[in-house]
Amino acid sequence: MSRVGIITVLSAAAIGLGACSQSTPYAPQSASATAQDFGYSSTRLGEGMYRVSFAGNQFTSRETVEDYLLYRAAELTRERGYTGFSLMRENVDRTVSTDVDTYPTTGLGTYPTFTPYYGFYGTGGVYNTYDPFLGGPFPGTTVDIDRVDRYEARATIQMYRGTPPTGPQPNYDASEVVARLQGTVEMPG
Repeated sequence: MSRVGIITVLSAAAIGLGACSQSTPYAPQSASATAQDFGYSSTRLGEGMYRVSFAGNQFTSRETVEDYLLYRAAELTRERGYTGFSLMRENVDRTVSTDVDTYPTTGLGTYPTFTPYYGFYGTGGVYNTYDPFLGGPFPGTTVDIDRVDRYEARATIQMYRGTPPTGPQPNYDASEVVARLQGTVEMPG
């Protein structure tokens, strides 16, 4: 493979990996609703009362998750013909997990047709190999440890028309929330 071909392959791989590491866009969760589903969901609890949630992936900050929850609540409020909503109950859950990956450092390369490792003679005339993808010159194991934080925000909202209800709960004008957050919400696509 030519030098230009190698650079092209590595560039395409870097672009592909970059696309994988994006925060969760503002979109509904899938109907299968597994633990790995990200996005928003809403459930009707009664007249003008809904449970709204937004779950982010490991690249989505807590602030973004909270903003998307408010945006969904405001969007849903407007869709149902109300002017505002009260947050009756809300919480944000943080899930922390550790992802441990081990890779054998065999010098065989990562790709069967592309092995960028090279050999050299070390101390005492011993022949060694070095693979930039898999690690150092001696057989062993490379360990990659990542801490993964994920956030999910949930709230119960009561929608209203006209004047906000009095009480300790925070009240939001749905149109103001949409106008404030619209430029920051990342839509899929």
